[in-house]
Amino acid sequence: MAELHISELLDLEYLEAAVEGGFVRVQQHPTEPLFIYNYTEKTQYEDEWNGATLACRGLITDAGGWVKARPFRKFFNYGDPMVGELDASAKAVVVDKMDGSLGILYPAAGGFVIATRGSFTSDQAQHATDVLQRRYNDFLPPEGVTVLFEIVYPANRIVCDYGGADDLFLLGGVDIATGQVLGPDEIRGWAGPAAKVFNVPTLADALAMPPRSGAEGLVVRLVESGQMVKLKQTDYVALHKIITGLNARGVWELLGEGKTVADICEPLPDEFHAWVKNLAGDLQREAHELLYDTERYHEKILTRMPEGWTRKDYALEASTSTLRGWLFMLLDERDPRPHIWKALRPAGDMRPVQFSEDAA
Repeated sequence: MAELHISELLDLEYLEAAVEGGFVRVQQHPTEPLFIYNYTEKTQYEDEWNGATLACRGLITDAGGWVKARPFRKFFNYGDPMVGELDASAKAVVVDKMDGSLGILYPAAGGFVIATRGSFTSDQAQHATDVLQRRYNDFLPPEGVTVLFEIVYPANRIVCDYGGADDLFLLGGVDIATGQVLGPDEIRGWAGPAAKVFNVPTLADALAMPPRSGAEGLVVRLVESGQMVKLKQTDYVALHKIITGLNARGVWELLGEGKTVADICEPLPDEFHAWVKNLAGDLQREAHELLYDTERYHEKILTRMPEGWTRKDYALEASTSTLRGWLFMLLDERDPRPHIWKALRPAGDMRPVQFSEDAA
């Protein structure tokens, strides 16, 4: 079997600069001399795409730099400037774009295990390895090929509902030495489920396909060039934006704008409703309690004021209270509720689910 060194795959100076610049993150395996390379969020935000960042999408090497797993290169949505011109009439392979985490099969001391795009030890990687070893322990990948999966299980749901499925869906593979991409129907010996391959001959035909209910979209690979492109359904894109943007601060902002819990929950899958309701209930209860405490303290101060009292007299009583800003609003006959609500602004990273870098 021909081996591939990382220096044959990409320019090491580019890689070193990408790591130093925060565009590629390197993680060492906790127990083995293996390293996984993955582009970072910074790369995506700054569009810093080059030979190194495009190749580092879960690339795994040993300590000597020999490639042990070579997943798909970074590929883009149709219409992205990075895609460039495509021959819509060229022969293509069209596969279901699944909505989970990318699983990368790699050899370890005890046999084959699975990493995700950014980690040897993520929850998704550990879950996938457990599924592999319990159900598919006899599977051997084709020699010299990195086999890739979509990791799907209920706790890892992003948008699409796979009906409680907990499995590894075969996506295909990559020949480590040549970079040739293989479809799921070209990997022999896999006894589990696989991403659906559609009988669609060209990119133009894929673009003409009607939307599918509950689907993310399609991955189209041009056979001759090997170029891959994502076609995402409009409804998935809209819902993904809502769900990945769903956090405590967003809910707080919408409630502050007068939206109801029902308004916020309406576009969301049922699984997220309880989280929104509980969060909204906690925020509203705390706001009510603070308003109640402020009004009671205000009344208490007023009962202690001497005849002919002044604002200065009130200030002497209110100044020691943590509620003093809102107390003066009541004194001035202003509504403190918007300001109380503002004080309850939660952290933006409080979410119903944590999204990793590992989505395929």
